Amino acid sequence: MRIRLISPPILTTLLGLAPAAHAHIGDQIYPFYELLDEDLHRIDLTDASVDDWLDVLGEPSLTAADFYYPYSSYDPTNCDNRFWLGWHRRSGTLWVAMERFDDIYHNNYAGEILESGLPTISRPTMFRWDSYFSFMVDGDHSGGRYLFVANNCEGCTVEEITLLNNRQAQHWLAIAETTDGQHLGYDGASEWAVREPYAAAGGGVLGATPATTVTELKVTPFDDLIYDDEAASAASELYPGKVIGFNLYTIDNDATEFSDGMGPLDSQWLSDKCIPSASPIVVDGLLVGAGEDPSRYDDVSSVEPSSWDGSRPPSSRPPRRKGGAPCVPASSPF
Repeated sequence: MRIRLISPPILTTLLGLAPAAHAHIGDQIYPFYELLDEDLHRIDLTDASVDDWLDVLGEPSLTAADFYYPYSSYDPTNCDNRFWLGWHRRSGTLWVAMERFDDIYHNNYAGEILESGLPTISRPTMFRWDSYFSFMVDGDHSGGRYLFVANNCEGCTVEEITLLNNRQAQHWLAIAETTDGQHLGYDGASEWAVREPYAAAGGGVLGATPATTVTELKVTPFDDLIYDDEAASAASELYPGKVIGFNLYTIDNDATEFSDGMGPLDSQWLSDKCIPSASPIVVDGLLVGAGEDPSRYDDVSSVEPSSWDGSRPPSSRPPRRKGGAPCVPASSPF
């Protein structure tokens, strides 16, 4: 097991010396730990187990007590979650695993596509069912809207909306159990972006009610994802010390389709009516290099990719709105 150098979440003391040019850095930083090439051979996205994640990364990066609860409060006897967060330099991918305990497990997902009036292969209805989670990623943390639909792009043609939607940031969805084998989706129209080598997902369920589920994924964040032009698309560059934007969200479905929600990691989502349309709702994720002392990231301005020419303008992320309160930790079945 690799020794973890910092415990999540990382507070502002870690990046307190960051200059104003990095205005996108928030009050709380969450670490993604680097996975080495040999680690990828030990992590199986389809084994329905987190033993491999525990072996490689150790204790979870996040627990259910780290999240906000828009519709209820944290009750580990009702539903509990643990997340592992990682990244891989060579492939430019982000890796996430969720282990979940659910006292009433409800999942009838069969690969249905939500009719949105737009060309899409990847807006599945998995968000209605247990064992699902959403993973929002803004790879360069540049901010701005990334979810485009007919009612928020006035005057846009279907072709324009399809091109803009999920282009500069992406909203991924994953689910542990499905009848059609489609464990991964996202809110865009690209067929190639949800396939290897860019993305993959898997999972499984142990028990019926109560049940323990495991949902695992890897995805490639894109600064410019052109849904019908793989060659012209630009993946986000990942390197130690980089701060990306991300967020997580899931539901606990005790009834038929919708029930309690868990997430996000920042209460700003609540003021945005739970619509992930703009990347300012993301929080800050720090890419920690394997075996590195995180104190070297105290000044993020000193960390640049070797190919960066310094010409990219700084982020103009709007100020973060405050509100809500974090859930209260309680006893957990894990």
